Amino acid sequence: MPGERGRARLGSTVALAAGLVVGLALPAAARDTTQARLVNAEVEPENWLLHHQNYEGHRFGNLTQINASNVRGLKLTMMVLLAGQTRAEGGRQGTTRLEGTPIAEDGFLYVTDGWGAVYKIDVRSGKRADFVWKMDPRIDKVWAGDVACCGVNNRGVALWSDQVISIALDGRMFAINKESGQVTWERRVADPSIAETLTAAPLVIGDLAIIGPAGAEYGIRGWLEAINLVSGGTAWRTYTVPARGEPGNETWTDGYNAWETGGGSIWVTGTYDAATNVMYWGTGNPAPQIDAEYRPGDNLFTDSLLAMNPVTGAIQWYFQYTPNDPFDYDEVSEHLLIDIDVGGRMRKLVTHVGRNGFFYGFDRTSGAFLYGKGYPNIISWTNGLDPKTGKPLSYNPSAAVQVYNPGTVPRRGLVGVYCPALAGGKNWEPASYSRTLQLVYTPSTEGCSAYVAEYDGHFEGKLDGTFRKRAMWDGRGAAPADTPLPIAQTAFSVNALDPRTGDVKVKVMRDTKTFGVLSTAGGLVFGGNQLGDVFALDGRTLQTLWTFNVGTPIQGPPMTFSTGGKQYVAIMAGGTAGPAQRAVRTSTRWFTPSNYLFVFGL
Repeated sequence: MPGERGRARLGSTVALAAGLVVGLALPAAARDTTQARLVNAEVEPENWLLHHQNYEGHRFGNLTQINASNVRGLKLTMMVLLAGQTRAEGGRQGTTRLEGTPIAEDGFLYVTDGWGAVYKIDVRSGKRADFVWKMDPRIDKVWAGDVACCGVNNRGVALWSDQVISIALDGRMFAINKESGQVTWERRVADPSIAETLTAAPLVIGDLAIIGPAGAEYGIRGWLEAINLVSGGTAWRTYTVPARGEPGNETWTDGYNAWETGGGSIWVTGTYDAATNVMYWGTGNPAPQIDAEYRPGDNLFTDSLLAMNPVTGAIQWYFQYTPNDPFDYDEVSEHLLIDIDVGGRMRKLVTHVGRNGFFYGFDRTSGAFLYGKGYPNIISWTNGLDPKTGKPLSYNPSAAVQVYNPGTVPRRGLVGVYCPALAGGKNWEPASYSRTLQLVYTPSTEGCSAYVAEYDGHFEGKLDGTFRKRAMWDGRGAAPADTPLPIAQTAFSVNALDPRTGDVKVKVMRDTKTFGVLSTAGGLVFGGNQLGDVFALDGRTLQTLWTFNVGTPIQGPPMTFSTGGKQYVAIMAGGTAGPAQRAVRTSTRWFTPSNYLFVFGL
C-alpha cells in the first residue's frame, strides 16, 4: 500500500484524501525506537511511546506544566480533520468510532482512524497540525461494517526501530517506515473468513509484535500471536481456549467440541513487566456470549488474566474472573502493574478493574489473589468474592452450568436480570494510575441488563468472507420491555481506587459515559465523553476544574506530551451520539460523524 508523502496544513484534508499532498520541507529524521527506550519510557515524559504510555499500563503523564492552578486556562491549540466518515452502504456499522490513543515521539503524533489508516502529524509548531504522510490499508468498508460486532475500530499503532507497526480490521499487520510512510512489509495475521478481526494496538517487546483477534461474537477461538518484526514471520501462537488433551480443555464439558468456537478473544493491548519478562493479557467472553447452557463447564481460559512468557508464549499462571460467564463480562481491558508500599512492605501488584464490577489485586510474583472489591453502586450477580480464592461467592465448582445469584443468569426461556450491565462496570475504556497520588482512576457504568438466552444452533464453520449473510452468534435475546431493573436509569461515574486495598476512595457521578482517563503529575485527571466534552478533574476530589465541548462525540482516551517546552493534551473524537447521550443533551442529535484530532495547551 502506498504511503502518501508530504505535509498538508490544516484545511488541506481534501487534497490529502485524494493523495495529492503538496510536499514541503521535510521533518528532522526520526530516532529509532529501541527496546531500552520503551522499557524506560518514563524518562521521556515529553513522549508517549507506548499504547498505555509505559509497559506497566499506567497512562500517566509525568508533566506538571498543566496543573490544578492553571488548567482553567487550557484552550484548543491545534485540530485536524482526518479522513471523512464514509457511510458504508449495506454495512451494519455505517461509520467508525475513534477509540485510539495517539503515539507521540519528538513532536510527531502517529494516529489511526477507525478504518485503519495511519497518519504521521507534525505538531512541533504548537500552532497547527501538519500532515507528513498517510498509509491507507483500503479495507472493504461495507464488509467492515458487517463484521465488526460493536463498531468499526482501530485503537492505534506501536513503534519499533524506524518502523510504525499497525493493523487493519481485515487481519493484516503492517510495518511502515517512519520517515517515508512506505510499507516495508505486510502480512495476514488473522483470518477474516472465520470472522477474526484486529482492533487492538500491537504490544512490541524486543523484536516481537504481539497481537490477538476480536470476534467472539462470531464464534472464533481466541489466540495471541507473536510476529517477528525482522522477518515478518510467526514466532509463536498460543490459543486462549485449549484444544483436546491440553490443560484447561477439561473445563469444556459438552459433547460437541464447543471449545472450537469458544471465544476468548483479545482486543485490548496487554502490559509487560520487563524486570521479570512476564506479560499480562486479559481475555474475552466465552462464545456464545449469553447462552452458557451451550458450553457447560468453566470455559478456560476465557474471562481470564494470563501471565505469559513473551518469548515462548507459554502461560505461566492464570486467574479466571467469571467462570462459565453468562453475562458477557469479558476481561480484556488493561492489567496495571503497580509497585507500592502496603503496610510497610513493598508489593509488586497486578491490578485489574473488572467488567464484572470488582477491582482486583494480585501479587504478580506469585499470582496470589490479594483482594477484590466492588466499585459500581450495585452488584447483583454475586454477593462478593471468596477472600482466599477470589472466586465469586455464588460460584458452584460442582455445577456444569453456573446459576450464580438466583434470577440473575439468562436462561433459554428465562429472563436474567443482573448488575453491572453487559457493558460493565468498566469495559475496554482504559483506567490510569497516578504515580504521584498513588490512586487508580477508572470510569464506570452504573446500570443493569436483562436478557434471555437463545439457542443459536451450532457454528457452521468457515464463512464466505463477507459476513453479510450471517448474524452474530451470541445466544442473546431481548427481555420483555417491561422487565424491571434494579437501576431504572443507567448512570455513570469516575472513581478513584486505592491499589493497596481495592477500596473506592472517591466516586463522582457524571452525565454520561467517560471513554478512558489520563492522570498527570500536575494532579489532574482528564477524560472525554459522547456529549463531546473534554474535561479535567482534580485528582484528589474528582471535582471538575475545566471542560471544553468539541462538537462531536468522544469515544477514546486522552494522552499528553510536550514539544518545544510546552505541554499538550490530545484526544481523538468522532462517531455518533447514542440514545443515552441524546436524552442528556438533545443537541447531540445533530452531531455529524467525523474523524478529528484535538490538541489542547495553555
